[in-house]
Amino acid sequence: MGKVRFSISLLLFWLKGEIEVDSRFVKTKVANTILGFIPAGRDQQNIPLKNISGSMISTKFFFKPFAVGLFIIIASFAAFAETFVGGLVIMIIGLSMAANGIQTLLVIEKAGSPYILSVPFFEKQKMESINEVIHDALAADTDKTDLNMFFDRKDA
Repeated sequence: MGKVRFSISLLLFWLKGEIEVDSRFVKTKVANTILGFIPAGRDQQNIPLKNISGSMISTKFFFKPFAVGLFIIIASFAAFAETFVGGLVIMIIGLSMAANGIQTLLVIEKAGSPYILSVPFFEKQKMESINEVIHDALAADTDKTDLNMFFDRKDA
């Protein structure tokens, strides 16, 4: 039905995650990071559509990565006194960490508990499209078990 690949971090844009929706499952493969830029393993889930009650998109501001990034940006000014290239590298790291403080969340309610996928703000469009695919798959799954719809189609 649908498959989306997305970046999981602003700084490590080559680290990709993937969500695939078919008629039975929502399958996720996401690389984990620490502070949004240190790779730390992989998370993989196969969630049956029967266990999903809904999904939603949310945009959040996280203070901790933003504050750490801001601190690194301020520290980069001191590094500029030593070497321009070093200061520039530190500033880029700080800017990307601060930008990772703005996240788009895809929240999938599964069996009463939320499963949250957090992506950088620039991946919002992809999360909105996969959210629509999940909603369509849930509607098709519900329609498939609705006896009233079955008998209405049979009579027609």
